Amino acid sequence: MSNNWFERNSKKTIFLILIVLFILLVYGSDKILQYKNHGMGFNYNLQNRAIALREYRPYMKELVHAGKKEVHYDTLVLKDYLLRIDNDGFIIPSKKYSDPDISMVFLGGSTTECRFVEEENRFPYLTGTLLERKLGIKINSYNAARSGNNSLHSLDILINKVLPLKPDIVIMMENINDISILLHEKSYWNKNRSRSVIFNVNDEIVSNFIKIMRDRWIPYVSAEMRNIDRSIRSFRKSDAKANDEFAATRGKPIPIDKHLLVEQFEMNLQSLIYLCKARNIIPVIMTMSSRFKEKPDKIVADAVKDTGVDYGQFKDLFDTFNESIRKKAKENNIMVIDLARKIPQEKEFMYDIVHHNDNGSIKSAEIISEQLAPLVQQIQSIPKH
Repeated sequence: MSNNWFERNSKKTIFLILIVLFILLVYGSDKILQYKNHGMGFNYNLQNRAIALREYRPYMKELVHAGKKEVHYDTLVLKDYLLRIDNDGFIIPSKKYSDPDISMVFLGGSTTECRFVEEENRFPYLTGTLLERKLGIKINSYNAARSGNNSLHSLDILINKVLPLKPDIVIMMENINDISILLHEKSYWNKNRSRSVIFNVNDEIVSNFIKIMRDRWIPYVSAEMRNIDRSIRSFRKSDAKANDEFAATRGKPIPIDKHLLVEQFEMNLQSLIYLCKARNIIPVIMTMSSRFKEKPDKIVADAVKDTGVDYGQFKDLFDTFNESIRKKAKENNIMVIDLARKIPQEKEFMYDIVHHNDNGSIKSAEIISEQLAPLVQQIQSIPKH
């Protein structure tokens, strides 16, 4: 018996050689054609850009666990909260009636999303329920918020998802996410991997191909794998930094051009108002409540430490953005719901700087429904064509 490796594996060797030659032939042909055509012609490797619709995936249903060690909170009940999404990407409960008397949509980030609040107590839904009881009419109240969304994301959602619903009222609450993106990235249009409004579809598919296939064919195993991965990463500081969307500037001094930040935010507020009025929708804007006191609770002060901005500067920006909301409402003669002045700045209502617990969400719904009631009655009195 021969000990020659080639003789023992001749067929495999010839097959591998043919594969290599074929690859070289194809690659070489591509380079020759590129030279011959002077680089002209359609290239599928070119960027295939798209606008990101920052919504939760339709039909998603998850139990979201409250209890991450890195989050600064005190009155949050540590347990699993149900987060369900309907077929149009709105947080359930959403569409209750096929023929409502009034439809309203809430836009915003995590402070409107109310992830760590019981479903029936999330203020976008509860507001509609309280108005129904008070006025005796049918109301669909949609929650189109998602954690991390700023006013530009809300404008995108308004144009591409909300306008087709033809709602009567659109209510937006934005502030702190706008401050964060403008502080760290200087513009709403940026290359931040989780907040950018434009992305390359090709890159997303290539970098996530295995995850996409895994999620498609074994979604529940995939979900458990992601949970395990998150648990492991939570104990590794290097991974936490790698997953920080503002890692490049986190903890570093940030120069602040207050006028520029306020100007960009106010232009987005004005755009929302114009868009709604152009579509015969009544715009309502809300200030954001917070625990930004002159002398903050320790948990609030600690949460601001790693922003690169001292507490006084951050509080000033937050208060200024709320003042911009009041200003734009007055200039355009529209309703402003001033939660910042009506929600006590106490831990009984917010478990961290700005996020409501159940008590805060319920109180917000009471305030919003009370202020919206005359407006809803006015809409009801107008004959529909």
